[in-house]
Amino acid sequence: MESIAASLMTQALRTAALIAMPAVIAIAIVGVVMGILQTLVQVQDQNVAFAPKLGTIALLVSFAGPAAFALLETLLVDAIHALPEIARV
Repeated sequence: MESIAASLMTQALRTAALIAMPAVIAIAIVGVVMGILQTLVQVQDQNVAFAPKLGTIALLVSFAGPAAFALLETLLVDAIHALPEIARV
């Protein structure tokens, strides 16, 4: 039972990382670029950098959303198939 639960936990953490990391990387890149642009034009308003970050997330969700849902579906199917083994305590 522990190996099944451990493998499901490993798969869940891997899935979470695969879904979250593209968003984190994209927002970090947009944040650095917007910070450089704000420094060059000397506009230090936090609201200026918010719109490009929001747009980046919207684009990322629209393009990578189906792949993320496919990963979550695989995780859910594996968890459902493992339930009988986990219940044999």
